[in-house]
Amino acid sequence: MKKKLKEIAEIINGKLYGDKDVIIVGVNELDKAQEREITFLRDKKYVGLLKNTKASCVIIPEDLVDISIPTSYIVVKEPYLAFIKILEIIYSEKSKNFYKGIHPSVLKGESVKLENNVSIGPYCVLGDKVEIGENSILVANVFVGNNVKIGKNVLIYPNVTILEDTVIGNNVIIHSGTVIGSDGFGYIQKDGKHVKVPQVGKVVIEDDVEIGANVTIDRATISETRISKGTKIDNLVHIAHNVLVGENVLLLAQVGIAGSSKVGDNTVLAGQTGVTDHILIGKNVKAGPRTGIVQNVDDNQVVWGTPPIPFEEQKRISVASRRLPKLLIEFNKLKSKVEQLEKAIAKIFEK
Repeated sequence: MKKKLKEIAEIINGKLYGDKDVIIVGVNELDKAQEREITFLRDKKYVGLLKNTKASCVIIPEDLVDISIPTSYIVVKEPYLAFIKILEIIYSEKSKNFYKGIHPSVLKGESVKLENNVSIGPYCVLGDKVEIGENSILVANVFVGNNVKIGKNVLIYPNVTILEDTVIGNNVIIHSGTVIGSDGFGYIQKDGKHVKVPQVGKVVIEDDVEIGANVTIDRATISETRISKGTKIDNLVHIAHNVLVGENVLLLAQVGIAGSSKVGDNTVLAGQTGVTDHILIGKNVKAGPRTGIVQNVDDNQVVWGTPPIPFEEQKRISVASRRLPKLLIEFNKLKSKVEQLEKAIAKIFEK
């Protein structure tokens, strides 16, 4: 990035105080920013960091205009959202550094259809009847199986595997190491052996989905595994066959969802949450970290624990459990006193 402060102020719709012609070349945190970098302050509790900042500009909220700022600053309603706009500029510039056009090392199958301005980097493999929409980028070493359809403005990082019949919408981002369309884990037992159930369905990824690194999304047995519009998936998440994930869902690191479960719109599953098979999770649900969802969860619930119970109740249980060692000592003391009293009473009756 290389922009004057007056340009940045226009982009984020803020009011600039200071030298409008200062050139900004990067962004950084408030306490780490250097000259020619821009940073932001969104909370009064971090005001103390301002006095030592070396940033050339600070983005601040409207309610902090009276504080002393030792550098140029831009006043906006929501500093963090303004900062995101600046990060988007850097992100878009970074994507321009990828290989442009179709690299000579790319292997293409038959009847491949590439729309305008598609870029495919070194050592990518495209199967038969692959379709890729305009402005999409396959960075390098990406495998795309037969009959895969990829939409517009898709960014696929190195070492991603997209297996046959997968459908990917527009504006999707897929990070390195992810596998989409691997076989679902389906077996039946026969004569003491595990007999594989062929997985002949597909995976559908709708628009505006982002999938982190080393995610696995299994194809359906006979229909589809679907990730709906706007959902964001963190690294190291596993989604099994026939799972339906709703719109605008957040799946944090190491979440695992077993086969045929459904996750409602706007739900958040925190890190290491596990969902057993054929579970229905409602809309607007929030599950705390390491929750084991072994039963259906209604809409608008905030849950934690295994099995999941209301979050506040689980917090009280967790606090109480820390007192168990002390309570055990007190219990044993009381037990000893009761035993002594029982012996004393027995002696009285013997007399």
